[in-house]
Amino acid sequence: MVDPFDGEALPATGTAHGHVKLRDGRLARIAYAYEGDPTVAARLHQQAEAFRWLEPAGCTPRLHEIVEPRPGLPGGALIVDFIEGHAPRLPDELDTMAESLAAIHALPLPLVSSPIPRQQNPFLETLAAIELNADRFLDKAVPDCEARAEIAEELRLMRGLALPEHQPLTVALADTHPGNFIVDDRGTAWFVDLEKVHVGSPAIDLAHATLPTSTLWHPDVGTLLTRAEVQGFYDDYLALLTRETATALAPWLMPMRRLTWLRTTLFMARWRVETRSARDPANAGQWSDAGLEPRMKQHIDARIDQCFRADTIHAIRAEFL
Repeated sequence: MVDPFDGEALPATGTAHGHVKLRDGRLARIAYAYEGDPTVAARLHQQAEAFRWLEPAGCTPRLHEIVEPRPGLPGGALIVDFIEGHAPRLPDELDTMAESLAAIHALPLPLVSSPIPRQQNPFLETLAAIELNADRFLDKAVPDCEARAEIAEELRLMRGLALPEHQPLTVALADTHPGNFIVDDRGTAWFVDLEKVHVGSPAIDLAHATLPTSTLWHPDVGTLLTRAEVQGFYDDYLALLTRETATALAPWLMPMRRLTWLRTTLFMARWRVETRSARDPANAGQWSDAGLEPRMKQHIDARIDQCFRADTIHAIRAEFL
């Protein structure tokens, strides 16, 4: 069995996984977990199934081996291909991100019995998760009363939005900020973080790839897209679909974009509260930034401060309206 620690540890840029480049050139994705977490094995195998299911799209790393949780490795690990390349250069490489997303969204849906989660109504289920995070974290995380009011107003508008009856469902990724893509020397954008793969809304992936809360999140990307650049990305993606599929998806693009902004903003609220709180043994899923490299931690703190400013929020909502 592969020793997932036998290699070069790469800089820690997230709270879910560490990465080690193994001596044989592959990558160990070491899942973070607390000792005794009863959900960890199921999460590991769910993610492994996502790697298997998405492999035919040709833009996600191939899974080689599962290293089960054990003492000293409570989260287990997945051994996958190491992808050489760079973070997408925006806006120039938005088109290759659109191509990869279209290829993934074109995959057949997994069986209902698959461990890959499935949403029946992505809008309502995402809204419910946002409401939960707003109740738990918004007041604690966002000190500016004007900013909080803007977020609360957008949430109120989403509750009352008139929507088409059925939203198209695909295999969706849910965490498509550009820092989760690696562009190789052939121009393929590889999506490398499959932790949140599910059956859901492709429109969330498009929004998450281009919103300011996403394009500024990773220090190797750090680009604020213009409205024309965002529109070009959507146009490139829709051109890769059949006319019927594009027509069915079009009415959902803006509602899911607005919802995704709320989701990413309330994600930051949870990050701000839980990473600054003492470890709660009763909360097995509590987030921690203790392992992040200092540059990444500083960058994320600054971006969250920026995203919680009233003028930032006002400018983003102006695009929606």
